[in-house]
Amino acid sequence: MNKLFACLALAFVAPIFGSLYAQDEGSEPEQYEPPPPVGMDVDFLAPAKQKLSVGFRVLTGPKVRYSGSGIIPSGVNPSPDVNGIRRYNDGFIDPDARTDATTGAPITPDGNSNTWSFSNQSQVDAANNGVDMHAYSGTINGTNGGSGRASSGTGFELTFERDFGWHLGRVQFDIIGGLGMNKISYSRTTTVAGMMTTLTDVYNTFNTNLDANGDLADASGNTLPAGSNPTYTAGAPNQPPPYTAPSSALDSNNQTVNNSTIIGTQPVSDTASAPQPTLVTEKWNITGAYFTLRGGAEMIVPITQKFSASVSGGPALVYVGTTFSIDQTINPPTGSPVTSTVSNDYSTVLPAYFADANIDYSFTDTTDVYLGAVFQSTTGYNQAIHEPDGNYTDRVDFGNQEGVRGGISFKF
Repeated sequence: MNKLFACLALAFVAPIFGSLYAQDEGSEPEQYEPPPPVGMDVDFLAPAKQKLSVGFRVLTGPKVRYSGSGIIPSGVNPSPDVNGIRRYNDGFIDPDARTDATTGAPITPDGNSNTWSFSNQSQVDAANNGVDMHAYSGTINGTNGGSGRASSGTGFELTFERDFGWHLGRVQFDIIGGLGMNKISYSRTTTVAGMMTTLTDVYNTFNTNLDANGDLADASGNTLPAGSNPTYTAGAPNQPPPYTAPSSALDSNNQTVNNSTIIGTQPVSDTASAPQPTLVTEKWNITGAYFTLRGGAEMIVPITQKFSASVSGGPALVYVGTTFSIDQTINPPTGSPVTSTVSNDYSTVLPAYFADANIDYSFTDTTDVYLGAVFQSTTGYNQAIHEPDGNYTDRVDFGNQEGVRGGISFKF
């Protein structure tokens, strides 16, 4: 064994001493020959290299299908709360804010208030010498399904490649892994049939009368001055609703006078109408994002000294999270639109697979740029909303998605 080791050592050391001897004799040193480019010689195995790529990834959006039905509550409280506050869709009644003119102390409650508001001329109730306040609610007829495709979103990707020196002729084989993120965004507004119920509370105004036009007037029948009249009067453009008390105006001596109209804090009547046909505006929204974790193999074929083509593919996992929401809106005859929103958040992990095809251009030995096509196939999932104001379902189906990718790569 020792003789064999000595022979092997002599075989490796002898050329080194021979080279040194030749240099001592004045001969020129042997010129270094660099190895051939990676992938150009089947007998040459390149040392291991890594490449990190950062870029954009655009994929077609998933298909979505949805259906369901809901209700639109008034969202107000016509019954007084613990503080005596009543809220309507077109006005409010608040606790009285009057004070004693001498002491400044709150006056003894008398069932009236000087703090209230209404929004539309049609609420003036000449028959009852008062004002009507309304609470509106609605329901949706049927499930009103629909479908569409979410918009294509530009996302990002981060890809890592490892070159183990595997070659077949001029073709190079790498192992790759990547992480990408893309958004999901779908929105559609539709108008569907529904029914609207109206609750009407009538309140008397006690320190005013109604003139011939149905406008609030003083005891002599004169229309109240600007700032106090809650309804529009021809020739008085400064007097349209909404009206809010307390209010004041300037008298003939240019003095501020409190001319707030006093209203009763209890309705003299309240009625609920039978449901009437109406239109409901539904706005469907599905928003979120999905992350794709992929891994597989890549095949690289050099084209010229600067250009190369590559294809890659393998399995993937998609983590997706979305918010599914519906805005349900009715437009009552008075007051602002009444809207009810229902929503649900959901996330899941889905199996997938991918394939990419790229063209790379080498700027330097360590920097490339790339542009290519993307294919990804993923399953889908269901999402549901179960709330007092609505029951809805949707299906998000990724299926086969296509797109483009591009970016910059750094080799190290």
